Amino acid sequence: MKPAILRDATTQSLLDVLCRKLPSVRACAYDGCESGPRDAKTVVYFKSPVAFAQIMRAPRGLGLARAWLTGQIDVEGDLHMLVERESALRDPATIAAVAFATLRIAPTLRYRDFKAAGPTSIEYRGLHPGLHSIASDIRETDYHYGLSADFYRRLLGPSLTYSGGIFLSEFDSLENAQDRKHDMICQKLQLNEGSVILDIGCGWGSFLAYARKQYGCKGIGITASRAQYEEAKRRVVTPLRPVTEILCGDYRQILPVSRATAAASIGMYEHVGERNSAKFFSLIRRCVPTGSYYLNQSMVSHEGSPRRFRENSFVQRYIFPNGQILPLPKQLRDFERSGFRVLSVETFGESYAATIAQWLRNLELNWEACVALEGKPRVRAWQIYLTGSLTRFENRSIDLAQVLVEAR
Repeated sequence: MKPAILRDATTQSLLDVLCRKLPSVRACAYDGCESGPRDAKTVVYFKSPVAFAQIMRAPRGLGLARAWLTGQIDVEGDLHMLVERESALRDPATIAAVAFATLRIAPTLRYRDFKAAGPTSIEYRGLHPGLHSIASDIRETDYHYGLSADFYRRLLGPSLTYSGGIFLSEFDSLENAQDRKHDMICQKLQLNEGSVILDIGCGWGSFLAYARKQYGCKGIGITASRAQYEEAKRRVVTPLRPVTEILCGDYRQILPVSRATAAASIGMYEHVGERNSAKFFSLIRRCVPTGSYYLNQSMVSHEGSPRRFRENSFVQRYIFPNGQILPLPKQLRDFERSGFRVLSVETFGESYAATIAQWLRNLELNWEACVALEGKPRVRAWQIYLTGSLTRFENRSIDLAQVLVEAR
């Protein structure tokens, strides 16, 4: 006979600790314990003992992520507000109090609770985090971009553009903002009918398609993702107008290429990593003639050192393996070392926040279809990832930068 679940004083103490740090949040546990204001607009539910086992097996956030993905922890109300206050839970005193309360709960848990609390089936486990070898980068690219194009289309919109658009007002549509971004890049690169644009990290081909349609130029796209390669070829390369070529492979396997008169990389630099940054720009410099332009659009960190996702972090394991956001000064130094002269730097963090807000809205509107395509744990992972990213752009701990450089 299954033992009756009784209210536990240790569970109550844990909820009390959390609610002291999050005073506008209510917390409820499977055994009937509750804490926080009854009229709270955000309620966190610990739905089974497995949630606490997951926290114990993987502290520092990964256990909480696993509990969220598997539905052992649920949130009713404003998830964005909860993520905004994440820093309150990372206070050392809070971590110590939560760890102590959680350890006191351990004797009440069963073996099967701990057995069910390990890594989930969709968790990525890199062999050599930070190495950025060609083989590891391709594996990590496949993990990030290997989801179905239909999932990304429902998330990103019909243009399949996975980078920040440029919004002029809150009334702008996502498609207009993405077109405006593409047009801005085309103008900065001075593209025309005689241009051949090299797009490193071309994704599903949206920028190449725009540049061909609006400016009449030819294009060469590179992606390390087989899924993106197949979709980009289908969307962009046509037998009647073979003016765009899509190449599949790591940039180190393909570059340098000839024929390019200008180059761009839009949202791919985050995959390059600190150790390969200067090499990446040097390879691009070898692709374009002296006096030509290259534009790099990427997220940038305002911290003094590169922002590396921890090996055991949620983003590293579930979204963006081995991703790294570099400080803008590091990027600018590597440009100078690689034979480029910096012409302009513009930041658009507010526009990226607006872009992510639109992606979250798309995810909410297409929730059931996305779950049918990729499963609920994966969709919940993207929901919390995008919510966290939105928060970081809003509080300006990260930014979006377009850097235009000239080949010397």
